[in-house]
Amino acid sequence: MGRVYLVGAGPGDAGLITRKGLEKLQSCDAVVYDRLISEELLDYVSEDCEKIYVGKEKGRHSKNQEEINRILIDCGHRYDMVVRLKGGDPFVFGRGGEEFEALCQAGITCEVIPGVTSAVAVPECAGIPVTHRGMARSFHVITGHTEEASGIPDYDYETLAKLEGTIVFLMGLSHLSELTGRLIAAGKSVVTPVAVISKGTMTGQQVVRGNLENIVQRVEEKGLRPPAVIVIGETAQLFMQAEQEIEEGASASGKRIGVVATDLLWKKLKNGFRKMGVCPQQICSMEVCPTAEMELLRRELQHLERYKWILFTSQNGVSLFFEEVKRNRIDFRSFTDIRFGVLGSGTADKLLEYGFHADFVPSDYKISTLAEEFPRILGQGESVLIPRAIQGSPVLIEALRRQQADFCELGIYDVTGHLIGNIDDLSSMDYLVFASASGVTEFFCEVEKVGFILSEKVKIVCIGEVTEQKLADLHGRADRIATVNNTEGILQAVRDMAGL
Repeated sequence: MGRVYLVGAGPGDAGLITRKGLEKLQSCDAVVYDRLISEELLDYVSEDCEKIYVGKEKGRHSKNQEEINRILIDCGHRYDMVVRLKGGDPFVFGRGGEEFEALCQAGITCEVIPGVTSAVAVPECAGIPVTHRGMARSFHVITGHTEEASGIPDYDYETLAKLEGTIVFLMGLSHLSELTGRLIAAGKSVVTPVAVISKGTMTGQQVVRGNLENIVQRVEEKGLRPPAVIVIGETAQLFMQAEQEIEEGASASGKRIGVVATDLLWKKLKNGFRKMGVCPQQICSMEVCPTAEMELLRRELQHLERYKWILFTSQNGVSLFFEEVKRNRIDFRSFTDIRFGVLGSGTADKLLEYGFHADFVPSDYKISTLAEEFPRILGQGESVLIPRAIQGSPVLIEALRRQQADFCELGIYDVTGHLIGNIDDLSSMDYLVFASASGVTEFFCEVEKVGFILSEKVKIVCIGEVTEQKLADLHGRADRIATVNNTEGILQAVRDMAGL
C-alpha cells in the first residue's frame, strides 16, 4: 500500500510550485495531473514515472470525479509514492477534499502539500493586491461556476454587494455577465472597479480592466478565454508592477506561437522563442514509440560486419539505435569499419554525443538532397543500414533502389501525439509550428475529433519537405519552410516571417 500526496501546483507558472511539492514530484512513481498545471512540471518526474492525465474542462470532460478517485485509489495500491498534481491549492475549489476522503476510505495514506492559490497569486502577478490599507481590509474567494444545471452560482448577491473588501471569482468567465448584472441589481455601484485576468502567471497572460457596467463588453472585445480570475473591488484599479512590465501579454512582440513537437524539441524551441520575445505554447505533445521492427534491429546488431554505412535521418533514430546497442551490450569497437551518414547538423550533433563523427552530411539538409548525394558516394557492394521512422520519406529509398544499392531499411519508431491544454487557445495563435510530418498527421486527427477548425489567419511554419507535403495534403498549405532541418532553422523561419 502506497502513499498519495495531494500537491498544489500553483496558479500556472511552473516556478510557483512549492519546494516540498517539487521534491515529491521528483521522487514519485506515478503522477496524476490536471489540465491547468504547467506541462513544464512533468519534466521533473523520473523517466519511469507513470504520467496519467485526468484534465477536465467545461464541455469536454476527460474524467469525472468518481473516475479520478478510482484512478488515485488504483495508483495508491500499485505504487509506493503517488503525486496528485492539482492546479492552485488542492483545497481551494479543487475537490481535493473529496479525493482525500476517497483515499482514506480505501485505506490509503494521504497527505496534502499546499499550493499557491490563483485567487491571490493571479491578481498579484497582474499588479493587483487583494488587500490594501485604506482600500480593502478583507477579500472573499468565490467559485464562479457550480454543478447546477445552469452552472450559475445562486448566491446571496445582496450580501455580496454590501461587502467592503475585494471579491475574487474563480472559474467564472462564462458567467461574467450574470455575475456583474446580479451584483448591480443587488445595489453594487456600477463604477466599482473590475479586472479580469486570463491565463494568469502563464505565457499569454491578458488583463482587462473596467467597472461593473462595462467589463463584459471590454472582455468580449479582447476575446479573453478561460482560465480566468475576476477581481471586483477598489484594488482592481491598482497596477503594482515595474513600468517595464507588459500587462497585456507576456511577450515584447505580442506574437503567440503554438508548437507541435516532441517534449525534447519543445524545450529547445521554447527557450529560443522566448529569447526572441514571443509567447510559445506547446499545443500537441509528440511521443517517440519504438515499433516491432526493433526486434529486427537487434538481429542486425549481431551482424554489423555486413554493413559499411549506417544512415540516420533524425536525432530520434540515433538515440533509439545507440540505446539498443547499449542494451544488447554491443562493443563499440564493432563500428570500427563502419561509416555514418546523417541528414543534418542536429543529427550529427546527436551522433557525436555517442562518440562518433558523421562521415557524410548532405550539402543541403533536405531529404531530396540526401537522396541525390548519398548514393553517389556508395562504393560497389557497400551495404547500408537505415534505422528511421516508419513514416520516413520514400524519396531516399527510391533513389537507392534506382542505383540497385544494398540496403536494409528498418522502421524502428513511430511518433504519436495528443493535444495539450485548451484547444480554443489555437484561436489566438499567430503562428503554428510543425517539426515533423507525423506531428501534422496527429494534430489534424486530434482537432478533427473535437470539431475544431483551424483559422486561416494562423500562419504555418514547418521543417522539411516531407512535413511540407503532409501539410499540403491535410491543410492545403504551409506558409514558411525552414531552410535548415534543425531547431535553429525553425527559429530563423519564424524570425523571418514575423520580422523579428
